[in-house]
Amino acid sequence: MNLFSFKMRQGTKRLLLVIGFVLTGIYIGISVSKSNIGISVSKSIVSPTTMASTSSIQNHKKRYQVCVQPKLNPFEGDYAKHFHSVDPVKCSEDPDWMSVSNGTVFITSEAKKKHGSISCKLTYFDRIDDFQNKDLDTVTLTDSSVLTLKSDFVKVHCTAKDKNVYENVHVGVRNVPEYHKKTANLSFSLGLDVLMIGFDSLSHMTYIRKLKKTYQYFTENLKGTTLNGYNIVGDGTPQALIPIFTGKTELELPRTLKRLAKKDFVDIYPMVWKDFQKNGYVTAWGEDSPDIGTFTYRMVGFKDNPTDHYMRPFYVTAEKQYYGKHKKLCLGSKRRSQVFMQWIRDIYTTYDKVPKFVFGFNNEVSHDDNNMVETADEDLFNLLKFLNDGKYLRNTLVILMSDHGARFSSLRSSLQGKQEERLPFFGFSFPEWFKTKHSSAYRNFKLNVDRLTCPFDLHPTFLDILNFKGVGKGDINNRGISLFKEIPKTRTCVSAGIETHWCACLNWESLNNDDQAVLKISNYVVSEINKLTEPHRKLCQKLTLRNVLRAQKLLPETDMLLFKQTNDADGFRADLSDNTAVVHIVYQVWIYTTPGDGLFEVTVNHNMQANIFILDESSISRVNKYGNAPKCIEKEHEELRKYCYCYK
Repeated sequence: MNLFSFKMRQGTKRLLLVIGFVLTGIYIGISVSKSNIGISVSKSIVSPTTMASTSSIQNHKKRYQVCVQPKLNPFEGDYAKHFHSVDPVKCSEDPDWMSVSNGTVFITSEAKKKHGSISCKLTYFDRIDDFQNKDLDTVTLTDSSVLTLKSDFVKVHCTAKDKNVYENVHVGVRNVPEYHKKTANLSFSLGLDVLMIGFDSLSHMTYIRKLKKTYQYFTENLKGTTLNGYNIVGDGTPQALIPIFTGKTELELPRTLKRLAKKDFVDIYPMVWKDFQKNGYVTAWGEDSPDIGTFTYRMVGFKDNPTDHYMRPFYVTAEKQYYGKHKKLCLGSKRRSQVFMQWIRDIYTTYDKVPKFVFGFNNEVSHDDNNMVETADEDLFNLLKFLNDGKYLRNTLVILMSDHGARFSSLRSSLQGKQEERLPFFGFSFPEWFKTKHSSAYRNFKLNVDRLTCPFDLHPTFLDILNFKGVGKGDINNRGISLFKEIPKTRTCVSAGIETHWCACLNWESLNNDDQAVLKISNYVVSEINKLTEPHRKLCQKLTLRNVLRAQKLLPETDMLLFKQTNDADGFRADLSDNTAVVHIVYQVWIYTTPGDGLFEVTVNHNMQANIFILDESSISRVNKYGNAPKCIEKEHEELRKYCYCYK
């Protein structure tokens, strides 16, 4: 039996056991009835012997969910030693002489005012393949002329009356009349454009840490929602993006590696943007850092243009011929991240009324050092604000994302760093009309926010946008499930196609109720509850621990703790020789207190390094009915009802 078959069989056995466990919990939970002031539990259930054998009573919204993701905090613990602020990128103080926008190119009025009469030689260029470009026509541009772009890319050399010289490379969006004649087949579609913008190597937590302005605007102004259980399926950018765009892994597709004697161009991949093209969409894809491109670092790249507008030729020429002539991370007076966002803006202004599928992926400011990505925060924020204020997003599903967390940072050596690597950022913002017109699909999407999701789910989601197959519950036998269907709570990493060393789900391990650590935590919980009622001690009695009903702790997958790196050229073979220390342990205890026989379910974090317990009041749930016990304070301090047992 090979290792894959063994893991699949083991995973299937585990899944069957978990399903049985869940069904048992649901059966027992039938006798649980809700009241207006708590949960009333039948006497046969609250006895210690019965409760010790079931997990039917849980406090959080993930009730009966098999995969429990680690609850990480972007600003907790020693994160600060791994991150720092960076100085803003300062580019040339002399504004660019040239402007490329709305399909035209012209000399700016600011440049003419500062430097006098200006004459420019413009050389258009385009790709031969993904690694070479060719020059096209060279034309002259003077002060008074405005030229229509003949290509998306142009090299510029200008001289002014004051003898100053301007040399740069520019990118725009050539207005192609035929693309405006495209008619989308909207008979069975959801009527959405797609704008997806990504950064390399940003975890969910680091996205929040370093792109603060963007994150705030996205979540507050665009009402964006993040997938909290989004888990990678492999190592590196290709293993993140290939499943999204094809629904398959690299190994399931024709081989396109440079090092192979026999290989295909990446054109052979069934990229989902081809489906959008066939359905009347204008497609665009831009990715900076051509030396580490997703489909050109290990692979041979594309033979033909993969999308209607393709930004790679610009970066091939810019990196080779122009980066060294300008300040770091700059092209003339603009940040390179600003140029990148401007190109996406131009796609929208040029094809405002045409259905669009646009993907932009930025490596340069995040791949090697997550701290540098904050220099692009303002640029992404400005792009989103411009598109939103101008009503360009009226039909657009905006997806902000990353491929994976940092793989080579100092944070990566810690358990949280390992977990963050597996949990990248994925956020969705839908137009308001969509939430009403397709309310069932949107409701399912919201249900899936805390479920286990992965790159394989994006492919059927995109296909649903083009040809909506309806809502309902997703089939757990399918590796990819559309986010418009409800993802089952019984989904595991195995059923989602995620190998155990990439799986960030946590496993519950039962503990002995008499264990000293359990008793210490339980007494700590009671003392914290008493602190809440302490200001009202004349009314509320002090509680003591009666007994522990049940205790368990959450632990990461063993293979994740052992994972060190991939040790083959293509990132498929795992080196399981590491031994990452567990710094934080999550405990969950069910305890009875007296007087009043209050039954509480509480989640507590134990920081092993500092040897301290951390308890958030929102993690304390009163499980059984408290009835009239808090009558003495229920009107003035209703927030204390579940804790207070009155003297009278």
